Amino acid sequence: MFTVNHFIWLAICAVAIGGLLFCSLKFKWSLKTSTFVVAGISLASELCKIFTHIDFVNGVDWAKGGVISPGALPFHLCSILIFIWFFVALAKPSKLTQILLDFATPVAIIGGILALFIPTSGVDFAKPYAYQCFVYHSGIVWYAAYLLATKQVKLTLKVYLRDLGILFALCILMIWINGALKEYNTNFFYVVRPPMSGLPFLTLKYGWYVYFIHLSCAAVLLFTIVSLPNMIQERIEKRAK
Repeated sequence: MFTVNHFIWLAICAVAIGGLLFCSLKFKWSLKTSTFVVAGISLASELCKIFTHIDFVNGVDWAKGGVISPGALPFHLCSILIFIWFFVALAKPSKLTQILLDFATPVAIIGGILALFIPTSGVDFAKPYAYQCFVYHSGIVWYAAYLLATKQVKLTLKVYLRDLGILFALCILMIWINGALKEYNTNFFYVVRPPMSGLPFLTLKYGWYVYFIHLSCAAVLLFTIVSLPNMIQERIEKRAK
């Protein structure tokens, strides 16, 4: 974290995000086109993850075949967005697609930026895990920025409260999934333990319950920060009317 390699990755990601945002705004990409682009980035990333996380079925050799490592399943907060990208890309615009985009936007901004600054997959240029992590999260940060810049989503108070409700429901679901897969040491949504050791606020030093409260407070705070500008604008517009 914050090594020379990490700073190089951050610079590459900044250029990639800026370049995609410039092109999508300059050439006025449609929502469909932009969604297919982020879906393509997600597919390439997921295929890379799948084929680099194949384990022995019997834990010894290939005699019984191979299976994806449970920890590589797409159940992290950023990973589940893959399903949203493909659904929005293939489905007709509807209230459901808008709800999904409203939820995915703050998740992509928060989760994507945090993943770039806290690279749990490492920063080694010789490892495919690093490419999968940085490329995918750069893609979703760009897409979220595109949605906000083109006003495809408006993070109003109603959307903010609904997003927190969806996030809480998913969090409970991941507690169950992590429990079912505990022998594989999964940590989806980081509800089991912090994403990295040595983090100042997210720590198990005071026990799991305190950690979970800290994690929940951090999530609410970050969602509030991302949604606040739109909520303030909404308030101003209502007063003007």
